Amino acid sequence: MNRAYGVQVTARGPDGGELRTVPVLVVAGDEQDALLVVSEAVGDDAEAEVLRELTDEEIREHGLDLEQRGAAKSLAMLKL
Repeated sequence: MNRAYGVQVTARGPDGGELRTVPVLVVAGDEQDALLVVSEAVGDDAEAEVLRELTDEEIREHGLDLEQRGAAKSLAMLKL
């Protein structure tokens, strides 16, 4: 069964500019899978760190579907 994780991702923008750090919510099988999902979406040169697993309430709040492995949602600010 999939779970949802809060992941902090640091990567360069598409224009190759300065590094940016962005909080992302990821649906994955486990923490390693969450890092793989981020790597697939952003690129291998991105640095990612799983902050924690989301609660059921947070999953509902952000409208995440645990059936959709690989689903990701970027947040404007970190509220985990």
